[in-house]
Amino acid sequence: MKNSMRKIALIGPGITTAAVAFAPLATADTYVFLSPSRNISCEMEDIVYCQTLSPPQSVHMSADGTLTPCTGEGCEGNPGMGTPTLGYGQSANHGPFTCVSQTDGVTCTIASGRGFTISNSGIQRR
Repeated sequence: MKNSMRKIALIGPGITTAAVAFAPLATADTYVFLSPSRNISCEMEDIVYCQTLSPPQSVHMSADGTLTPCTGEGCEGNPGMGTPTLGYGQSANHGPFTCVSQTDGVTCTIASGRGFTISNSGIQRR
C-alpha cells in the first residue's frame, strides 16, 4: 500500500500543523477510503463497493468484473467515522482489485482492465 500525506491541526504553543503519513484503513478482509473531495467512498473486500453522496449512486463490482450500478437515495450508505483519504494519483490494491483516486473520480479495475469510474458525472463502465 502506498501512504498518503495530510495536514492535521495540533494543539500546543507554536505548533499549527504537521504532515502525517497514513495508509487507508485496511484489515485482512477490508480496505476502505474516501476521495479527497469526500464525495466518493469505497470499500474493497471480496467485491468493490463505491458510492457518491452527490448525486446519490453506487456500484458493486465482483472479482470477475461484473458491475451492479444503483442510482437514487436508496443506493448509498455512510462511510465509517475516521475513514482515511486516498489522495489524487494514489492507488489502493486489495485482492484482484485496484482503485485509483483521480481529480475526475475513482476508477476501479481488475487485472483484465474491466471495471468502472465513479464520479459526480455518473458511473462509466471500463
